Amino acid sequence: MKKRFSSADINQKHGNELSKKLYRTITDQTKRLDDARSCARSICDLFTPNLLIQRRKLCEYCERLIFSDPALYGRKGEELLWRKVFYDTVSAAKKLKKNVYTQDEISYLHNHIYAGIGFYHHLISKLQTTYNLSLPNVIDFPISENETVQNGELKEYHQEWAELAVHQCLIYLGDLNRYKLEITPSSNTTLPIRFYMQAISYKPDYGMPHNQMGTLALSQENHLDAVYHYMRCMACKYPFDGTSNNLISLFEKNSHYLEQLPQQHNDADCAVLLPKGEQVKRFIARFLLLIDIWYFNKNIPKVFNLCHLTFKDLDNCLSYSKPSSESGETPTDADSLDSENSNSPTYLNSRILFKITVICLLCISKLQSGNSQQVSTVTAFTLAVYSQLVQKITNHIQVSVLNYPLAEVDVKKQKKKHFGKKLRRRRKLKKDLNEDSESSDDDISMCSSDGSFISDQEDILVESSEDELDVTLDTTTSEGADKTIENHEETDKALTDSQQKEEVLKKVKKMDMNDMIEIISEENLLQSIKILNDWLMLDTAILKSCCTNTRCLIRQITYLLNLVNLEITEKQLKHVGVDLTNVDKVNEEIPLTEDVVLKGWDFLSGSQKKLDWKRLSKKTFTVKEEAMIRIIKLKAFGKHLMSISEAGITFDEKEKVYVCKADDKEKKTGEDELNTQDFSETPETPPLINGKTREASTPSPNNSRGGQLIKMKHMGQLWLASEVSALENRVRGKTSLSPYLVIDADALTKYNFMVKYLVQSRKFIVLVPTAVVSALDDLKREKPEARDAIRWLETQFQRGNRFFRSQRPQERASIPLIKYPKKKDKEMFNYIQIIECCYYLSEQQKGATNVVTLLIGNQNLLTNGENKEFSYVGLAKTAGITIESITQFYNKWKKTSRDNR
Repeated sequence: MKKRFSSADINQKHGNELSKKLYRTITDQTKRLDDARSCARSICDLFTPNLLIQRRKLCEYCERLIFSDPALYGRKGEELLWRKVFYDTVSAAKKLKKNVYTQDEISYLHNHIYAGIGFYHHLISKLQTTYNLSLPNVIDFPISENETVQNGELKEYHQEWAELAVHQCLIYLGDLNRYKLEITPSSNTTLPIRFYMQAISYKPDYGMPHNQMGTLALSQENHLDAVYHYMRCMACKYPFDGTSNNLISLFEKNSHYLEQLPQQHNDADCAVLLPKGEQVKRFIARFLLLIDIWYFNKNIPKVFNLCHLTFKDLDNCLSYSKPSSESGETPTDADSLDSENSNSPTYLNSRILFKITVICLLCISKLQSGNSQQVSTVTAFTLAVYSQLVQKITNHIQVSVLNYPLAEVDVKKQKKKHFGKKLRRRRKLKKDLNEDSESSDDDISMCSSDGSFISDQEDILVESSEDELDVTLDTTTSEGADKTIENHEETDKALTDSQQKEEVLKKVKKMDMNDMIEIISEENLLQSIKILNDWLMLDTAILKSCCTNTRCLIRQITYLLNLVNLEITEKQLKHVGVDLTNVDKVNEEIPLTEDVVLKGWDFLSGSQKKLDWKRLSKKTFTVKEEAMIRIIKLKAFGKHLMSISEAGITFDEKEKVYVCKADDKEKKTGEDELNTQDFSETPETPPLINGKTREASTPSPNNSRGGQLIKMKHMGQLWLASEVSALENRVRGKTSLSPYLVIDADALTKYNFMVKYLVQSRKFIVLVPTAVVSALDDLKREKPEARDAIRWLETQFQRGNRFFRSQRPQERASIPLIKYPKKKDKEMFNYIQIIECCYYLSEQQKGATNVVTLLIGNQNLLTNGENKEFSYVGLAKTAGITIESITQFYNKWKKTSRDNR
């Protein structure tokens, strides 16, 4: 029977023959290019006119082949095009490079790379228009609409191939920009990251872009970023085959770095000796060593010793805040600034902490899939990191709220209700300061800017009162000065901690909602908290264990929930374009930045299954809008905690606050857990042999009950490590600094910025004697600095601050056993009054030493350089008062502050 052929069959056969012919032509062309490349003796030989023409022809042939038969030649054509036209040329240039690239060589390579970037932009545009691809919110560059869109039916495999081709083109664009960065390191690093991130967002199941980003980070010696992306790659459904070896090699480099550290740098008590940058680098190295142990399920002895060292470093590094350049007159600090993407950061920014959080969760995910016994240790470590982050966030929000000015009406109402006497006293002071003013230039204007380091609108941490509480000093110990400072800190903490939280929550309720959202929008660490909350909501067993065994963390979370517990309504919001008619829908459907970054990760699929990713193509959320959505999601987590009976969290509808129920057995349970192992001893250096962790066997539980007990034990050990570290930081390196600082007129006029820093530290009670105020009043006509100091004093005294105040009428005592001079000039008379004020303060704490230090701004007074008949230093010593130059004291305090970090 004669076989019949339809016109469609004939066209298909004709197309296949053309594709085969085209493929043979491409094969011949690639051979010629390979031969020419092998004969090149310099980089310029790769860019002769003949080779440029051949590469352009090969580009055209491959493009025709790809679109003529994508089923048979689509993927093969992509690979040939990339490798033979673009990749091999750059690779050959790297091999032919001698020392550094010449200007001509850089020009050739840049032209080659830009040609590739332009071609792949064109290819993405053609794929979109030919195969009706919808790419909103996938690519961020314009797409050409010139070509005719194919209206016929598209086969399913053609559509799938086209989508993967776009994904691959985004990776190639990232690679080309990475090559440009290798040729000229000063180029913008965000360009390759931009295209890799677009590829990840478009097809999160494929791990290749993460591997490329890991390689990019590794070339910049940023090991944490490289580990993060390699682990993300291996967690994908389709990981890149070579990533595992890349990760192992990176962990070996990290181990070699730890081995090469001097022995004292591995000592738990020597953190204070390291600069900030070195300590942050060491913390990251120790953290990565822990990840190496856990991720590859290695059993080594004394892993908790390494946990202890890592936690000490983390606790120290979290205390380092981001440096900021202050305008105006400020002291020079030895600590250098660092950029957000610095390879050697001097502090842990939110980006680093987010990646640390995700790496911990990646470890938990892998160990849980393999039923490893080490999962309990990683879980405990992650929860302890969670606690540290919550504490840092709540502390920062507290400070922001307390420093935020209330509306004028609220301030007046509060002052009228609580501080009537104090205001009357300060009005009298203002009158006294201005009674001798003759000209308008000398008038003290409250609207004038005094350039103070502390904002004039700052709200005080704890309002002072008529019966202000002074510092209680220990009179039974010879170490009076050290005890004075410790008692000052501990008494202050005990008196203000609970009161402070109560005051903060009261002020949150009075603040405008938009202002509070602005404060919360600055807390980038909430991105890490949100991801950890998602994890805990998905793993009920861990959450219940946490609620039962780590009540301190639950109390911290409760306080954070109260800080962000805003009744968000559209009527009160300004410039927010989010529909709030259904808050539950907002919580379930709107993805945040952190959700986009972790899109497609199976470990968090439960929290992402209802997210509507198409919303991102319809609207780009502002920082304020994201903060509002994050608040809604945090409140949803609070609602989930209330459904867990072990959490013991309820919501007081009357007071509108979350309440954490106290457990009668909590104290005993905590003691039992913490006593399972003495974790406070100084750990030994983690065992390392030839850059690898030494393996050993560790007993594992035989049943689930044993595993739960070990998990509880691990949590307790890590909590104790954190507490011990905090205690050591408080008492380490104490220097004898007086709790009372009395300042003279010269210090206020010449070194006003130092006085402001000492007041802002809230570590001392800084006192201004009445004689100093009188001296400033005399000087204001001669020195502009005196007028500025008066304005600043008036502002501070009107606001009220128990760390900075004026002398009270009764705070004066005659100095016994000395003969007062009969003839006293005004300067001498003022100085004697200052010493009498200091003597009174010292006498209130009999038996203690170094209670008061008089800070002077005139260095000559220490040597009696301006008065030969009267000894300023001798009078101060007779009264038991320390007298010191403010510059010397300030430098000593700054050094102590840096060391204590």
